[in-house]
Formats: sequence, structure tokens, C-alpha cells
Amino acid sequence: MEMDDIFLLQWIATVGARPPRNTRWHHNRLDWNEHAEQLIHERRFANEYRMSPAAHRNLLRLLDPILQRVEWNSRGSEPILVEHIMALGLRVLAGGQIADNRHIIGASRAAGYKAFDDFVDAVNSHPELDINFPKSAEEWREVNDGFKAKSSDNIMEGCVGAIDGYFQRIQTPTKKEAGNVIAYYSGHYESHGVNCQACVRSDLRFMYFGVVSPGSTNDNISYPIAAGLRSVVEDLPTGMYCVADAAYTLHENLLIPFTGSERLDGAHDSFNFYLSQLRIRVEMAFGRLTNKFRILKGCVLGSLDRVTSIVMACARLHNYIIAMDGPNDVLDEVVEGGEDPEFAIVAHPDAPLGMSYLPVVPNDEWEKFDGISYTRLAIVDYLRENGIMRPLYNLERKQREVMAAETDDDCNNIIQWDDEYISPS
Repeated sequence: MEMDDIFLLQWIATVGARPPRNTRWHHNRLDWNEHAEQLIHERRFANEYRMSPAAHRNLLRLLDPILQRVEWNSRGSEPILVEHIMALGLRVLAGGQIADNRHIIGASRAAGYKAFDDFVDAVNSHPELDINFPKSAEEWREVNDGFKAKSSDNIMEGCVGAIDGYFQRIQTPTKKEAGNVIAYYSGHYESHGVNCQACVRSDLRFMYFGVVSPGSTNDNISYPIAAGLRSVVEDLPTGMYCVADAAYTLHENLLIPFTGSERLDGAHDSFNFYLSQLRIRVEMAFGRLTNKFRILKGCVLGSLDRVTSIVMACARLHNYIIAMDGPNDVLDEVVEGGEDPEFAIVAHPDAPLGMSYLPVVPNDEWEKFDGISYTRLAIVDYLRENGIMRPLYNLERKQREVMAAETDDDCNNIIQWDDEYISPS
């Protein structure tokens, strides 16, 4: 027997000794039409997909050209439809796991991750989903009118935006992608994260949203880094301004509350109330963002680029849903009706004062810089001259909160937060 024949017999014996491969399981894809019809009938579509059926159909129309796949891209007998990719993407952003939702596309876990990444990229690349500041005087006037409607007696009549930052938890970045890894660590939250800056309209839509800086960076430093935000605010005409909390530096076009002993002045305290009426809109926007897209409630996994893409996709979809379904969108209506309390906006366990998101906490190196705003002085003078004080109902509510905190055995978590920096009304 020749040597080649011996090798051939050895190879046949080796192959024959291997256990047979399991039969490849055929995974059926979700029947989208039947699935959607059932959810609409049960009035659960908005809970599953975070928007009304009409908004979903329009989003499908927008993303279809980007997400179209052909049959040969799929190993299954049926193509992966855009409806499948969107369904998986939205459910993962809502807080589900890719491994638990890959039955939607009826494919492998790797295909599930690919579909999710494709969905996020499609959302971030479509121009109609861009987050922009107003581009015309009429649009700015519309924003201003919205804030005036939220300000009692139109006291803060020049407001055109509310600014704040929030801390998004992420997995520990690698030294290769982050350089200074420790800069991403927040000692307060005992987690790595990023600082996100935002400016919102009165209807809670973002006019600016960006993943700006490492998580240990406070808002006062992150704000100048957000060049697109800062340049717009500083270029506002006289009398127009944005509002923020005391973690920012007072500027002619960026008004913040009075802090420390200055709050003892009646007119200053009154100003803080009226400013807070508008500034709370950005807190509400963050609350809606993180509760609607609950992937943000936990630690977002992946590289820094992927984390940024996921967070930005959530912000873009947040705007889209409000634009399509209104500020009080269908998800809130379902929740208020008590049909599904699982999706109610609830306090984050690690957030202060009952907030539903993680605000940026000033670190030990935080330093306050004094600024000046003649606009703020003019508003204070108007309040003083007309004897306008904080409304009685607000004073009574604050007194009840203080009394409740004093008698609450679990109040330590609340009292340690300084409301000069994270200021509710």
C-alpha cells in the first residue's frame, strides 16, 4: 500500500470518528403584520415600540431605503425585512437584550447584533432625524412662545432654551480608545460614564444633544467643550437667553439661579422659582428619554464610538416621537390610564430628589466662577418693584417636602444633595 493511500485511510477514519453535525434549525421570522395587528388590538403597540402605529409606519418609510436587504444576505429561506430590523432595534433600545429578541429576525446572535447596529446607524444617518437649532426668526419665535406659555405671568419672556447635562454609565473604556481612562470614572456614581449636554424646547424636544466629555467632567467645563451649543447661546440677541442650573457660569445669555446667602433676598428667591419653572423642562426631557429608552438606565456596553451612537440614536428618536405623537405622546397616555405601570416614569434608584436620570454631580475640584447678566438683574428689579414673590402653593409644597424629609428614615440619600447645583423648583 502506498503512503498516499495510508494517509487517505487515516483521514477517512478521523472524519468518521467525528460526531455528526446537528441538523440546522430553521428559525421562522416574526410575522410582522400579524404581530402589529395584535398589539394594536390590545392597545400595547406604543408600549412595545415606544411610538404610535402611525409614527412607526412613517419611521419605516424613512429608514426603508437605508435598511433594505436582499434575500441573498440572509441564510434563511426568507429575507430579513426592514420591519424585523426596526422591531429588534426599538425593543433593544427600550431595554431588551439582543439575545432575547433575535427571534424577531429568526437568525443567529451575530445577525441580531448586526441588525441592531444597522438600525442605530440608520437612525443616526437620516437627515430628517437630525437634531438642530432653529434656523429662522420665525422658528426662534415659536420656541420663545413655548417657554413664555410655561412661565407664570410671562415673567421669563425671553427664554429660548433650557440647558443641562446628565451622566450616562458605560463600561470601562480601553486605554487605546480613551487615553485617560480614569477621567471617565465618577466617584459619586462609582461607575465609568460620559457627560451628555443638551438644550431643549419647552415641548421637551432637543435642539442640541451631544456626548461631550468624560464622566468626571462637570457641566461648567463640558459646556464650553460643546462648541455648537455654546456658540449659539452666546450669539443670541439681547433679551434672549437660555436657562440652566447653578453648575454653569452666569452669562448675559445664560441665566442661572442665585445660590448661597443670595437666596435669602426675596426677589432672588422669586427669580429662582420662575427660572426653575422653565429649567425643569430639560430635566423632564432627560426623564422621558431615559425612561422611554431604558437601555440608558443601565450601563451601555461597547466601545466609546458605539456608546455615542446608541445614545444619539435614542435622542433622535426621542425628538421624532414628540414631533409625531406630541409632547404628551401615546406612551404617557397609556401609562396615565393605568394600563401598564411597568412603563411609567419612575425614579432612578441612584438619582437624587426622585429624579429619573443621573444628573452630573460636581466633583471635588469644581469651582464656581462669577459672571454677570444685566438681563437677570432686570428681571430681579421687575420682581422687586412689583412685589412678586414665590407663589404660596410652592412655598407650602416645599415646606411639606422639608417636613417629610425630616421624618423619613431613608432621607439621608436626599439631604446630602445640594439643591444649589441640582435644583428642583
